[in-house]
Amino acid sequence: MNPSDSLQIAHETLCHCEPPFLKYYQRGRFRHQNGVSFTGSLLPGPGFNFAACTGVTPPLADVVAMAREFFVDPADAWGVLVAGDHGHPIEDELKTNGWTIAEDEPAYVLADPVTTIQQFKTEPSGLIVRPMLTEADCSAFSHITGQAYCAPPEFADLMMPSLAYALDPDMIWLLADWNGEPVATGGGYRVGSSGVICCLATLDAHRGRGFGAMIMHELMKRLVAAGSNHLVLRSGPKSRPLYERLGFKYVCQHRTYVPRVDS
Repeated sequence: MNPSDSLQIAHETLCHCEPPFLKYYQRGRFRHQNGVSFTGSLLPGPGFNFAACTGVTPPLADVVAMAREFFVDPADAWGVLVAGDHGHPIEDELKTNGWTIAEDEPAYVLADPVTTIQQFKTEPSGLIVRPMLTEADCSAFSHITGQAYCAPPEFADLMMPSLAYALDPDMIWLLADWNGEPVATGGGYRVGSSGVICCLATLDAHRGRGFGAMIMHELMKRLVAAGSNHLVLRSGPKSRPLYERLGFKYVCQHRTYVPRVDS
């Protein structure tokens, strides 16, 4: 797969297609208009509420007008997402108009997940990776992600809003148990022929023991079995070495700008 194909897959999968989880979020909504994809929900901040501009789009003033119509609540904190430093004229306008960077996440693509799955090393003895099936599993997910991401409990609960969310057939949510206790989690979902991996988290006391890799391996197997030809994700700083070791290739920065307070 050449770099331009990987870039297009990352943009389409992570920015320009409605994810299956959005329908479960309060005020979850998606719209594609004039080359711009808008994603919004009650989850706070521009990481969850953004106008994605990665292809041919109108000028910034028109994007802002559409965004203000889409993000109707004055309390909405939204941003404009671009492929950072890729020469998009919107990014030049954002900088010129004093917008600041709120999110700057590297996007990765794994072109050949089957080979990665086949070459995966042996698992840590005693770790049990299993699907989430109960309300207690949802609570364990909220606890693990809340601690790993330093997020308040109410935010973690918003990310896993119901058991129906965990059981949705278009998504995969896993827990990893060590000595009978959930210590790691991760999720994934399909968008067309791509699989997205997200929400990988391990309790601090259990980091560095290969548990995240085991969650990743199981997610990759299940996403490929469900028909995913390649896998896509965005990474935080702690997880980048794991993803790169598994063969994921960096393609771009998904960079989100927010307006000045007086704009």
